[in-house]
Amino acid sequence: MLKAVVEKIEDAPETVRSFYKAREDGKFVLSVEESDGYALENISGLKSALGKERSTREQLERDVIRFKDIDPDKAREALAKWEEFQTIDPAKEADKIADTKFNAAKDQLVKRHGEEIKGRDDRIARLTGAVDGLTRKQQATAAIAEAKGAVELLLPHVLAHTKVKETEAGEFLPQVVDTAGEVRFNSSGEPMTVKELVAEMRASDSFSRAFDGDGQSGSGKQPDKLGGTTKADVGGDKAARTAHFAKKFNLPK
Repeated sequence: MLKAVVEKIEDAPETVRSFYKAREDGKFVLSVEESDGYALENISGLKSALGKERSTREQLERDVIRFKDIDPDKAREALAKWEEFQTIDPAKEADKIADTKFNAAKDQLVKRHGEEIKGRDDRIARLTGAVDGLTRKQQATAAIAEAKGAVELLLPHVLAHTKVKETEAGEFLPQVVDTAGEVRFNSSGEPMTVKELVAEMRASDSFSRAFDGDGQSGSGKQPDKLGGTTKADVGGDKAARTAHFAKKFNLPK
């Protein structure tokens, strides 16, 4: 599996070192060209924001828990009584007025905290979705690039067969799943990795045409799996060939 950032360029496989670019801090980051809205991005900020929002939500729940048994209808009834008591002499009905005001204030507090918790839940859901998408997209893009595949053609198919699981430590790990959403396993009985999924696609008749050749030559060279069309027939550079095959085999652009 390719790493998005390495301490030294020697830590990356020799075959893909040209894809890494040096940063100001001396580390090397995988350079992936943005295409159709997909790019390699830093998700540390999103993960940090997600953690803060969860902490805030937990604090709100602790603040409101002592009012969890309040009946809203009874609280509204108490508020109506409080308005009625406005004409009563406070000196005689001080205790009743105090109780009524307390219940009314408590009802407003519960309502306000409930709205805040819902807002936090919605924001957490959006942040989780963003982290999920970026995590899967980064690993899928790296795996396709390492296998010399057409990222713009293959990425939607890889994303459609993956999901992200959040560990107890707060890490987001991509998982390969089948059409029913169940985790797939490799021949060793271990959960299949995104890299193994891409390798499976490269070996299939449906997707092999979206990968560059394996560099074999001589008597051991394998025929091009282009559905009767060879690179020589198409001509042009990689982008031209990719566009040709996308149109010929009705692949997504």
